[in-house]
Amino acid sequence: MLFKKNDKPRFLVPVCLVLAMTLLLGACGEDEKQAAAAVQWLSAYTKDYPPNKEWIATNIAVDDNGRVVMDVVVPDQGQVDLIKSRTRVEQFHIVRMACPPKEAEVWTILSASQELWINLLEKTPGGLFKPMTGAVCLR
Repeated sequence: MLFKKNDKPRFLVPVCLVLAMTLLLGACGEDEKQAAAAVQWLSAYTKDYPPNKEWIATNIAVDDNGRVVMDVVVPDQGQVDLIKSRTRVEQFHIVRMACPPKEAEVWTILSASQELWINLLEKTPGGLFKPMTGAVCLR
């Protein structure tokens, strides 16, 4: 007999924890690969198809939370002023104009739980870029 009548199988808890952590870490590795592939795809795509046709994608990377983030500069000051004058809900819709189309390959690269976040930036008088607004792309 492996266990006595009043003995509890204490080894099952650590074994279950190790198995759960292995599965969790394995999934994280896959998400990281998918995010890196999405960054690569977006970098190539935005060279041929600039966001909203005239905006400039300046940086595409994976943030600390594993989310793919694309920084987009709005070079026209008239558009910057117009975006800033809109409500937050309207700004969300404007930001989403920089998102790839729903049929774009990036949506098959990213898992259903991964997000693509767009930051719209404006150029300051000193030549630096300052965030205006941001939103997640819808699939």
